[in-house]
Amino acid sequence: MHFPLSIIAATFTAICTAVNAEPALNQVQVIGSHNSYHIAPPPKLFTKMVEIHSGAKSWNYTHPPLARQLEAGVRQFELDIFADPKGGLFATPYARMLMEQDEAKNLPDHSESLAKPGFKVLHIPDIDCWSNAPTLVIALREMDEWSQRNPRHLPIMVLLECKDQKQGPLPTTPVTLNRSLLMDLEKEILSVIPAERILKPDDVRGDERTLREGVMKHGWPGIDSLRGKFFFALDNTNVVRDRYLEGNPSLEGRLIFISGPSPDAPSAAWFKCNDPISEQQTIRDLVKAGFLVRTRADTNKPNTRMKEKAFESGAQWISTDYFLDGSEGRVSFGNDGLVRKNPAMGLQGGVEP
Repeated sequence: MHFPLSIIAATFTAICTAVNAEPALNQVQVIGSHNSYHIAPPPKLFTKMVEIHSGAKSWNYTHPPLARQLEAGVRQFELDIFADPKGGLFATPYARMLMEQDEAKNLPDHSESLAKPGFKVLHIPDIDCWSNAPTLVIALREMDEWSQRNPRHLPIMVLLECKDQKQGPLPTTPVTLNRSLLMDLEKEILSVIPAERILKPDDVRGDERTLREGVMKHGWPGIDSLRGKFFFALDNTNVVRDRYLEGNPSLEGRLIFISGPSPDAPSAAWFKCNDPISEQQTIRDLVKAGFLVRTRADTNKPNTRMKEKAFESGAQWISTDYFLDGSEGRVSFGNDGLVRKNPAMGLQGGVEP
């Protein structure tokens, strides 16, 4: 049987297009940064902090500004945020009283930004509170300005951990994150990044009854359609998540994805599974089912086994403190890149970051 050359040419073009087509969002793996905003305490202060707080030994690291991370290929960020509706709650941290004068003058002065109402970005109030982007607005503006200069970038995933727990005897008492403040969080995001540049739960749910059904029936959008956009996810799996789900169990009308309470929940789409060793099979099952997952490649120090298990799991986002060239125990894929097609989906090759 002979086919006209025009049909053969069209078929060959279709095959090449399919082979070279960019994958869907769940078909890539991306290395991101953990506590992306973090600045290490000054050395003398750090010594004092270790004496008064059991967790302080793991706080001695500094990440570069968010725009520099984006330039390096990072496409997933983690921001710890605290509500500060009146402003000034975190402007005079207790740690400044412990610092020697020469150290204090070398720290960035964010007092003006911290005095204004809005969500603040820091690890622990009063003591581990130094940030390269002290407010959520500043952090998002920096990422958005870079995004507008580089509009073909892979979608940027921003993981938000909403904190409101008081830390032992430290003086600052965070504001409890009620439903109203969580709605204010959405407004603050939209004050910087317009809704049309954000992948929202409703975009994935489509006409289906629940978000989960949208994922199961239609999958995730292709990377090409998401370039230049942002994806927001809520790190919390506690009462803060429950408050955000109140009245919208499938995240109807919402801006931020949540870590699903279970794979059968109406809101199920994205999951946080921080330990790729103990949760290896869970992650594999979630990815195979079509969900998105974020895991970690290390905690506090390089961990080769944890990194390898994170890669093998198929989790789409893998957070690390060691993403820069020259870092000890640097986490990267085989070509030193921070993005690739997801081998767990049977795909190989790189992806334009």
